[in-house]
Amino acid sequence: MARLPDADSDFMVGSLPLPNLDQQLLISWGSPVNGCRNAVMETGFFWDAAHIDTVGLYRHSSLNTIGAITEIEAFEAPAHACDLVLKQKRSSKYPQTNKPVNWDGVVLACQQPGDRSVLCGGSAEEYFSFVEGACKKYKKNLFLKLHPWNSSSNVVDRLTQYANENGCRIQKTDHSVITNCKFVLVWNSTFGMDCFIRDVPVAQFAPGYWHMTDAVTYTAGEYPDSVNDTLLFAHQLADFVIHRYCFRMDQSTEQWSKMLKFFAGSRELFPLKPEFSYASSLDGDLN
Repeated sequence: MARLPDADSDFMVGSLPLPNLDQQLLISWGSPVNGCRNAVMETGFFWDAAHIDTVGLYRHSSLNTIGAITEIEAFEAPAHACDLVLKQKRSSKYPQTNKPVNWDGVVLACQQPGDRSVLCGGSAEEYFSFVEGACKKYKKNLFLKLHPWNSSSNVVDRLTQYANENGCRIQKTDHSVITNCKFVLVWNSTFGMDCFIRDVPVAQFAPGYWHMTDAVTYTAGEYPDSVNDTLLFAHQLADFVIHRYCFRMDQSTEQWSKMLKFFAGSRELFPLKPEFSYASSLDGDLN
């Protein structure tokens, strides 16, 4: 493990190997002998943002806890995520293409089959089966929005085969494809956040960051014909995420150190102070 530059010696930053997954970044503090308090950091849900979770990541995220749901419902955002994020044009974890598409059916937001987020909800083969099943279910009414990083032939060719066999459309496109769609279907993609701030309902097939919340219609392995009215909680969740959960990755080393010190001294579920939040950085850019 390596020490964070300019931070107190009690802070340790290193890799946490998890079974069947790539490594993740573990941040811990306290005495290893007496037991460390720790948190796990991951990028997202925006290109220049990251988050530190005091519980876990993906399906084990703090956002799925009862305490989080209570806090999210009670939170009054000083500025809304849809305003801050869209005005700054930083609304996606990955850069999108500039190819517009108008679609009024179902959109499936594809992921990278080998990504940690996918593997937390099942195997890569189960993910491919999920896409194939969606193609068979929705047929010509389904658009497969390729992930910006879907480039290897063994992935794209397989997804294209499923689409062609069932009359679905498939390509890389920008966010225009979800503007008029019926709903967006995901395995457990963070693309859900892009939908939340655009008033687009989401059906989630596998457990992930917010499957236990009312921000999505969690289908638990089923393909829905319709989705619930989830937009109110989706807006609340998006606001909470940018104010209380995410921070700017390119902040100064001094700011990193101050933020981690505060995390280490707090016993809150969400210890992020407003001065460190992603929302504050966006608001500052606007001003």
